[in-house]
Amino acid sequence: MEATVDLYSTILLLGAAHGLFLALALINAKGGNPTSHRLLALLTLLFSIDLGLEFLEQSRHITAYLRFAVIDINIDFLFGPLTYLYVCSLTTRGGFRFGAKQWLHFLPFAAGFLLLFPLIKLDSHQLLNLFFQEGGDPHQELLWAEVATISVGLLSIIQMAIYLVVSIRRLFRHQRLIQDHFSSLERISLIWLRNLLIALAVLYLLYIADLFLADLFAFSEQLISYHYLMIVVVIYSMGYLGLRQPAIFSYRPNEAPDTTEPVEPTSHETTENPDPVQTKKYQRSALDNETSILLYEALQAHMDREKSHLDSKLTLAQLAKQLAISSNYLSQVINEQAGQNFFDFINSYRINEAKQSLINPSQGDTNILSIALNAGFNSKSAFYTAFKRQTGQTPTQFRKSSAS
Repeated sequence: MEATVDLYSTILLLGAAHGLFLALALINAKGGNPTSHRLLALLTLLFSIDLGLEFLEQSRHITAYLRFAVIDINIDFLFGPLTYLYVCSLTTRGGFRFGAKQWLHFLPFAAGFLLLFPLIKLDSHQLLNLFFQEGGDPHQELLWAEVATISVGLLSIIQMAIYLVVSIRRLFRHQRLIQDHFSSLERISLIWLRNLLIALAVLYLLYIADLFLADLFAFSEQLISYHYLMIVVVIYSMGYLGLRQPAIFSYRPNEAPDTTEPVEPTSHETTENPDPVQTKKYQRSALDNETSILLYEALQAHMDREKSHLDSKLTLAQLAKQLAISSNYLSQVINEQAGQNFFDFINSYRINEAKQSLINPSQGDTNILSIALNAGFNSKSAFYTAFKRQTGQTPTQFRKSSAS
Protein backbone atom coordinates (compact mmCIF):
# COMPACT_ATOMS: atom_id res chain seq x y z
CA MET A 1 0.00 0.00 0.00
CA GLU A 2 1.47 3.31 -1.11
CA ALA A 3 1.13 6.21 1.33
CA THR A 4 -0.81 9.22 0.07
CA VAL A 5 -2.36 12.32 1.63
CA ASP A 6 -5.51 13.82 0.11
CA LEU A 7 -7.90 16.57 1.20
CA TYR A 8 -10.04 14.18 3.27
CA SER A 9 -7.12 12.81 5.26
CA THR A 10 -5.78 16.35 5.74
CA ILE A 11 -9.09 17.43 7.29
CA LEU A 12 -8.91 14.43 9.60
CA LEU A 13 -5.40 15.38 10.70
CA LEU A 14 -6.40 19.01 11.31
CA GLY A 15 -9.44 17.86 13.31
CA ALA A 16 -7.23 15.61 15.43
CA ALA A 17 -4.77 18.45 16.05
CA HIS A 18 -7.56 20.83 17.01
CA GLY A 19 -8.96 18.23 19.39
CA LEU A 20 -5.60 18.01 21.17
CA PHE A 21 -5.47 21.79 21.67
CA LEU A 22 -9.10 21.80 22.79
CA ALA A 23 -8.43 19.06 25.33
CA LEU A 24 -5.63 21.18 26.81
CA ALA A 25 -7.93 24.21 26.93
CA LEU A 26 -10.59 22.21 28.78
CA ILE A 27 -8.10 20.91 31.33
CA ASN A 28 -6.86 24.45 32.05
CA ALA A 29 -10.31 26.07 31.95
CA LYS A 30 -11.19 28.34 34.86
CA GLY A 31 -14.60 28.31 36.48
CA GLY A 32 -17.49 25.97 35.81
CA ASN A 33 -17.21 22.35 36.85
CA PRO A 34 -13.54 21.20 36.81
CA THR A 35 -14.43 17.49 36.85
CA SER A 36 -16.78 17.94 33.91
CA HIS A 37 -14.11 19.82 31.99
CA ARG A 38 -11.58 17.04 32.58
CA LEU A 39 -13.99 14.32 31.51
CA LEU A 40 -14.90 16.28 28.39
CA ALA A 41 -11.18 16.80 27.74
CA LEU A 42 -10.63 13.03 27.88
CA LEU A 43 -13.58 12.42 25.56
CA THR A 44 -12.25 15.05 23.14
CA LEU A 45 -8.78 13.51 23.33
CA LEU A 46 -10.29 10.11 22.56
CA PHE A 47 -12.01 11.47 19.46
CA SER A 48 -8.71 13.09 18.44
CA ILE A 49 -6.89 9.78 18.74
CA ASP A 50 -9.62 8.11 16.70
CA LEU A 51 -9.29 10.78 14.00
CA GLY A 52 -5.51 10.44 14.06
CA LEU A 53 -5.71 6.67 13.60
CA GLU A 54 -8.21 7.12 10.76
CA PHE A 55 -5.79 9.61 9.16
CA LEU A 56 -3.07 6.95 9.28
CA GLU A 57 -5.40 4.43 7.65
CA GLN A 58 -6.71 6.79 4.96
CA SER A 59 -3.22 8.02 4.09
CA ARG A 60 -1.87 4.43 4.12
CA HIS A 61 0.70 5.33 6.79
CA ILE A 62 -0.87 2.75 9.09
CA THR A 63 1.40 0.06 7.62
CA ALA A 64 4.34 1.72 9.37
CA TYR A 65 2.45 1.82 12.70
CA LEU A 66 0.53 -1.44 12.71
CA ARG A 67 0.56 -1.71 16.50
CA PHE A 68 -1.55 1.45 16.59
CA ALA A 69 -4.24 -0.58 14.84
CA VAL A 70 -4.34 -2.82 17.93
CA ILE A 71 -4.96 0.29 20.06
CA ASP A 72 -7.72 1.39 17.68
CA ILE A 73 -9.69 -1.77 18.45
CA ASN A 74 -9.60 -1.35 22.21
CA ILE A 75 -10.18 2.39 22.62
CA ASP A 76 -13.81 1.91 21.62
CA PHE A 77 -14.32 0.61 25.17
CA LEU A 78 -13.68 4.17 26.43
CA PHE A 79 -16.28 6.14 24.47
CA GLY A 80 -19.29 4.83 26.40
CA PRO A 81 -17.94 5.22 29.96
CA LEU A 82 -16.52 8.71 29.33
CA THR A 83 -19.78 9.89 27.75
CA TYR A 84 -21.83 8.51 30.64
CA LEU A 85 -19.53 9.92 33.33
CA TYR A 86 -19.58 13.33 31.63
CA VAL A 87 -23.38 13.30 31.66
CA CYS A 88 -23.26 12.26 35.33
CA SER A 89 -20.90 15.12 36.17
CA LEU A 90 -23.40 17.65 34.80
CA THR A 91 -26.55 16.07 36.21
CA THR A 92 -25.58 14.79 39.68
CA ARG A 93 -27.30 16.67 42.45
CA GLY A 94 -24.96 17.51 45.35
CA GLY A 95 -21.82 17.42 43.21
CA PHE A 96 -20.12 14.68 41.21
CA ARG A 97 -17.07 12.99 42.65
CA PHE A 98 -14.81 10.66 40.69
CA GLY A 99 -14.05 7.80 43.06
CA ALA A 100 -13.31 4.09 43.13
CA LYS A 101 -16.81 3.24 41.94
CA GLN A 102 -16.33 5.22 38.74
CA TRP A 103 -13.15 3.31 37.89
CA LEU A 104 -15.26 0.15 37.53
CA HIS A 105 -16.60 1.53 34.25
CA PHE A 106 -13.14 1.04 32.74
CA LEU A 107 -12.81 -2.67 33.58
CA PRO A 108 -13.89 -3.73 30.05
CA PHE A 109 -11.13 -1.53 28.61
CA ALA A 110 -8.57 -3.15 30.92
CA ALA A 111 -9.83 -6.64 30.04
CA GLY A 112 -9.68 -5.82 26.32
CA PHE A 113 -6.13 -4.52 26.71
CA LEU A 114 -5.03 -7.76 28.40
CA LEU A 115 -6.72 -9.81 25.69
CA LEU A 116 -5.11 -7.87 22.84
CA PHE A 117 -1.69 -7.34 24.43
CA PRO A 118 -0.20 -10.51 22.86
CA LEU A 119 -0.92 -8.99 19.41
CA ILE A 120 1.70 -6.34 20.04
CA LYS A 121 4.35 -9.06 20.01
CA LEU A 122 3.42 -10.13 16.47
CA ASP A 123 5.75 -9.05 13.68
CA SER A 124 4.74 -6.65 10.90
CA HIS A 125 4.03 -9.41 8.37
CA GLN A 126 1.67 -11.17 10.78
CA LEU A 127 -0.13 -7.93 11.63
CA LEU A 128 -0.55 -7.09 7.95
CA ASN A 129 -2.00 -10.52 7.35
CA LEU A 130 -4.31 -10.15 10.36
CA PHE A 131 -5.70 -6.66 9.69
CA PHE A 132 -5.51 -6.38 5.90
CA GLN A 133 -5.34 -10.08 4.92
CA GLU A 134 -2.41 -9.43 2.65
CA GLY A 135 -1.19 -12.78 1.50
CA GLY A 136 -4.60 -14.47 1.87
CA ASP A 137 -6.55 -15.62 4.89
CA PRO A 138 -4.87 -15.49 8.31
CA HIS A 139 -2.68 -18.47 9.02
CA GLN A 140 -3.85 -21.11 11.45
CA GLU A 141 -1.54 -19.79 14.17
CA LEU A 142 -3.23 -16.37 13.95
CA LEU A 143 -6.79 -17.60 14.42
CA TRP A 144 -6.56 -16.85 18.16
CA ALA A 145 -5.64 -13.26 17.32
CA GLU A 146 -8.55 -12.94 14.90
CA VAL A 147 -10.96 -14.31 17.52
CA ALA A 148 -9.56 -11.87 20.08
CA THR A 149 -9.99 -8.82 17.80
CA ILE A 150 -13.52 -9.84 16.75
CA SER A 151 -14.54 -10.48 20.36
CA VAL A 152 -13.22 -7.15 21.60
CA GLY A 153 -14.80 -5.32 18.66
CA LEU A 154 -18.26 -6.85 19.15
CA LEU A 155 -18.23 -6.36 22.94
CA SER A 156 -17.20 -2.72 22.56
CA ILE A 157 -20.06 -2.15 20.10
CA ILE A 158 -22.58 -3.62 22.55
CA GLN A 159 -21.08 -1.62 25.41
CA MET A 160 -21.33 1.66 23.48
CA ALA A 161 -25.02 1.04 22.77
CA ILE A 162 -25.74 0.36 26.45
CA TYR A 163 -23.93 3.46 27.65
CA LEU A 164 -25.64 5.67 25.07
CA VAL A 165 -29.08 4.46 26.18
CA VAL A 166 -28.22 4.91 29.87
CA SER A 167 -26.80 8.40 29.22
CA ILE A 168 -29.91 9.52 27.34
CA ARG A 169 -32.19 8.17 30.09
CA ARG A 170 -30.17 9.97 32.75
CA LEU A 171 -30.40 13.24 30.81
CA PHE A 172 -34.20 12.88 30.60
CA ARG A 173 -34.34 12.36 34.37
CA HIS A 174 -32.22 15.46 34.77
CA GLN A 175 -34.69 17.49 32.73
CA ARG A 176 -37.45 16.49 35.14
CA LEU A 177 -35.26 17.14 38.17
CA ILE A 178 -34.31 20.71 37.30
CA GLN A 179 -37.98 21.54 36.73
CA ASP A 180 -38.54 20.58 40.36
CA HIS A 181 -35.79 22.92 41.60
CA PHE A 182 -35.48 25.91 39.26
CA SER A 183 -37.90 28.46 37.90
CA SER A 184 -35.70 29.43 34.95
CA LEU A 185 -34.06 26.85 32.70
CA GLU A 186 -32.41 28.87 29.95
CA ARG A 187 -28.80 28.13 30.93
CA ILE A 188 -29.19 24.82 32.73
CA SER A 189 -31.50 22.73 30.54
CA LEU A 190 -28.51 21.08 28.79
CA ILE A 191 -30.20 21.17 25.40
CA TRP A 192 -26.75 21.22 23.82
CA LEU A 193 -25.88 18.01 25.70
CA ARG A 194 -29.05 16.40 24.37
CA ASN A 195 -27.98 17.39 20.86
CA LEU A 196 -24.50 16.00 21.55
CA LEU A 197 -25.95 12.64 22.60
CA ILE A 198 -28.09 12.62 19.46
CA ALA A 199 -24.96 13.32 17.38
CA LEU A 200 -23.10 10.50 19.16
CA ALA A 201 -26.03 8.16 18.49
CA VAL A 202 -25.91 9.08 14.78
CA LEU A 203 -22.15 8.47 14.75
CA TYR A 204 -22.73 5.10 16.37
CA LEU A 205 -25.31 4.11 13.75
CA LEU A 206 -22.98 5.19 10.93
CA TYR A 207 -20.21 3.17 12.55
CA ILE A 208 -22.48 0.11 12.63
CA ALA A 209 -23.43 0.70 9.00
CA ASP A 210 -19.76 0.94 8.07
CA LEU A 211 -18.99 -2.37 9.80
CA PHE A 212 -21.98 -4.50 8.93
CA LEU A 213 -24.11 -2.95 6.19
CA ALA A 214 -21.63 -1.64 3.62
CA ASP A 215 -21.13 -5.03 1.99
CA LEU A 216 -24.67 -6.30 2.61
CA PHE A 217 -26.41 -3.39 0.86
CA ALA A 218 -23.54 -2.46 -1.45
CA PHE A 219 -23.11 0.95 0.17
CA SER A 220 -20.10 2.94 -0.81
CA GLU A 221 -17.60 2.28 2.00
CA GLN A 222 -15.94 5.59 1.26
CA LEU A 223 -19.28 7.40 1.61
CA ILE A 224 -20.00 5.83 5.01
CA SER A 225 -16.45 6.50 6.21
CA TYR A 226 -17.07 10.22 5.79
CA HIS A 227 -18.84 10.12 9.13
CA TYR A 228 -15.38 10.95 10.50
CA LEU A 229 -15.98 14.45 9.18
CA MET A 230 -18.93 14.59 11.55
CA ILE A 231 -16.53 13.75 14.38
CA VAL A 232 -14.55 16.87 13.49
CA VAL A 233 -17.73 18.96 13.81
CA VAL A 234 -18.60 17.24 17.10
CA ILE A 235 -15.15 18.05 18.51
CA TYR A 236 -15.56 21.76 17.75
CA SER A 237 -19.08 21.80 19.21
CA MET A 238 -18.18 19.83 22.35
CA GLY A 239 -15.36 22.12 23.31
CA TYR A 240 -17.13 25.40 22.65
CA LEU A 241 -20.39 24.50 24.36
CA GLY A 242 -18.76 22.49 27.13
CA LEU A 243 -16.61 25.46 28.16
CA ARG A 244 -19.71 27.67 28.35
CA GLN A 245 -21.71 25.24 30.51
CA PRO A 246 -22.09 26.58 34.07
CA ALA A 247 -22.21 24.36 37.13
CA ILE A 248 -25.82 23.38 37.83
CA PHE A 249 -25.77 21.46 41.08
CA SER A 250 -22.77 23.04 42.75
CA TYR A 251 -21.29 21.07 45.63
CA ARG A 252 -20.36 23.08 48.68
CA PRO A 253 -18.65 20.94 51.36
CA ASN A 254 -19.59 23.29 54.18
CA GLU A 255 -23.25 23.34 53.25
CA ALA A 256 -25.46 21.59 55.78
CA PRO A 257 -28.15 19.21 54.57
CA ASP A 258 -31.70 20.48 54.31
CA THR A 259 -33.39 19.10 57.42
CA THR A 260 -35.77 21.92 58.26
CA GLU A 261 -39.12 20.64 59.51
CA PRO A 262 -42.31 22.29 58.24
CA VAL A 263 -44.10 24.95 60.21
CA GLU A 264 -47.82 24.25 60.21
CA PRO A 265 -50.00 27.18 59.13
CA THR A 266 -53.19 28.03 60.96
CA SER A 267 -55.67 27.77 58.10
CA HIS A 268 -57.93 24.68 57.99
CA GLU A 269 -59.56 25.01 54.59
CA THR A 270 -59.53 21.95 52.37
CA THR A 271 -58.31 21.53 48.81
CA GLU A 272 -58.69 18.85 46.17
CA ASN A 273 -57.60 15.31 46.87
CA PRO A 274 -53.95 14.64 45.94
CA ASP A 275 -53.07 12.87 42.73
CA PRO A 276 -52.73 9.11 43.43
CA VAL A 277 -49.57 8.99 41.29
CA GLN A 278 -47.97 11.70 43.43
CA THR A 279 -49.22 9.96 46.57
CA LYS A 280 -47.36 6.82 45.53
CA LYS A 281 -44.25 8.85 44.77
CA TYR A 282 -44.20 10.31 48.29
CA GLN A 283 -45.58 7.31 50.17
CA ARG A 284 -42.44 7.16 52.33
CA SER A 285 -42.58 10.85 53.21
CA ALA A 286 -43.29 11.89 56.79
CA LEU A 287 -45.52 14.71 55.49
CA ASP A 288 -49.17 13.68 55.88
CA ASN A 289 -51.94 14.89 53.58
CA GLU A 290 -53.54 17.27 56.08
CA THR A 291 -50.27 19.06 56.71
CA SER A 292 -49.58 19.14 52.98
CA ILE A 293 -52.90 20.92 52.41
CA LEU A 294 -52.13 23.48 55.11
CA LEU A 295 -48.67 24.12 53.74
CA TYR A 296 -50.09 24.65 50.27
CA GLU A 297 -52.48 27.29 51.60
CA ALA A 298 -49.56 29.00 53.32
CA LEU A 299 -47.58 28.84 50.08
CA GLN A 300 -50.40 30.46 48.09
CA ALA A 301 -50.77 33.22 50.67
CA HIS A 302 -47.01 33.83 50.60
CA MET A 303 -46.90 34.01 46.81
CA ASP A 304 -49.82 36.50 46.71
CA ARG A 305 -48.29 38.62 49.45
CA GLU A 306 -44.55 38.55 48.68
CA LYS A 307 -44.69 37.95 44.90
CA SER A 308 -41.59 35.73 45.04
CA HIS A 309 -42.17 34.73 41.41
CA LEU A 310 -40.94 38.15 40.27
CA ASP A 311 -37.40 37.00 41.12
CA SER A 312 -36.18 35.54 37.82
CA LYS A 313 -33.54 33.45 39.63
CA LEU A 314 -35.90 31.97 42.22
CA THR A 315 -35.12 28.36 43.17
CA LEU A 316 -36.96 25.78 45.22
CA ALA A 317 -34.40 26.08 48.03
CA GLN A 318 -34.84 29.86 48.20
CA LEU A 319 -38.62 29.66 48.34
CA ALA A 320 -38.45 26.90 50.97
CA LYS A 321 -36.19 29.11 53.08
CA GLN A 322 -38.70 31.96 52.84
CA LEU A 323 -41.40 29.61 54.12
CA ALA A 324 -39.10 28.02 56.71
CA ILE A 325 -39.82 24.49 55.50
CA SER A 326 -37.84 21.67 53.93
CA SER A 327 -37.17 21.84 50.19
CA ASN A 328 -38.30 18.24 49.89
CA TYR A 329 -41.58 19.03 51.65
CA LEU A 330 -42.16 22.09 49.48
CA SER A 331 -41.58 20.06 46.32
CA GLN A 332 -44.01 17.43 47.60
CA VAL A 333 -46.65 20.04 48.42
CA ILE A 334 -46.45 21.60 44.95
CA ASN A 335 -46.50 18.22 43.20
CA GLU A 336 -49.41 16.85 45.24
CA GLN A 337 -51.61 19.89 45.75
CA ALA A 338 -50.99 21.91 42.58
CA GLY A 339 -50.32 18.92 40.34
CA GLN A 340 -47.31 20.75 38.90
CA ASN A 341 -43.55 20.81 39.22
CA PHE A 342 -41.81 23.85 40.70
CA PHE A 343 -40.97 25.31 37.28
CA ASP A 344 -44.57 25.24 36.03
CA PHE A 345 -45.95 26.39 39.39
CA ILE A 346 -43.81 29.55 39.47
CA ASN A 347 -44.34 30.27 35.79
CA SER A 348 -48.11 30.08 36.23
CA TYR A 349 -47.82 33.00 38.68
CA ARG A 350 -45.56 34.87 36.28
CA ILE A 351 -48.00 34.37 33.42
CA ASN A 352 -50.90 35.62 35.54
CA GLU A 353 -48.76 38.64 36.40
CA ALA A 354 -48.09 39.25 32.71
CA LYS A 355 -51.77 38.85 31.86
CA GLN A 356 -52.66 41.75 34.13
CA SER A 357 -50.15 43.97 32.33
CA LEU A 358 -51.38 42.84 28.92
CA ILE A 359 -55.02 43.46 29.84
CA ASN A 360 -54.32 46.83 31.51
CA PRO A 361 -51.51 48.43 29.50
CA SER A 362 -52.20 51.79 31.09
CA GLN A 363 -50.88 50.45 34.40
CA GLY A 364 -47.37 49.91 33.13
CA ASP A 365 -45.05 49.36 30.17
CA THR A 366 -46.83 48.17 27.01
CA ASN A 367 -43.68 46.58 25.54
CA ILE A 368 -44.03 42.78 25.65
CA LEU A 369 -40.35 42.21 26.49
CA SER A 370 -40.61 44.62 29.43
CA ILE A 371 -43.78 42.89 30.58
CA ALA A 372 -42.01 39.52 30.43
CA LEU A 373 -38.98 40.75 32.39
CA ASN A 374 -41.14 42.50 34.97
CA ALA A 375 -43.14 39.30 35.47
CA GLY A 376 -39.99 37.34 36.30
CA PHE A 377 -39.03 35.78 32.96
CA ASN A 378 -35.41 35.92 31.80
CA SER A 379 -36.09 36.23 28.09
CA LYS A 380 -38.79 36.93 25.55
CA SER A 381 -38.50 33.44 24.05
CA ALA A 382 -39.02 31.75 27.43
CA PHE A 383 -42.03 34.00 28.06
CA TYR A 384 -43.62 33.21 24.70
CA THR A 385 -43.08 29.46 25.14
CA ALA A 386 -44.55 29.37 28.65
CA PHE A 387 -47.42 31.73 27.81
CA LYS A 388 -48.56 29.80 24.74
CA ARG A 389 -48.20 26.51 26.57
CA GLN A 390 -50.56 27.65 29.32
CA THR A 391 -53.03 29.81 27.39
CA GLY A 392 -52.86 28.41 23.85
CA GLN A 393 -52.22 31.96 22.60
CA THR A 394 -49.24 34.20 22.09
CA PRO A 395 -49.09 37.31 24.32
CA THR A 396 -50.04 39.47 21.31
CA GLN A 397 -53.05 37.30 20.51
CA PHE A 398 -54.11 37.35 24.16
CA ARG A 399 -53.87 41.13 24.28
CA LYS A 400 -55.98 41.52 21.14
CA SER A 401 -58.62 39.03 22.32
CA SER A 402 -58.81 40.73 25.72
CA ALA A 403 -59.20 44.15 24.13
CA SER A 404 -62.04 42.94 21.90
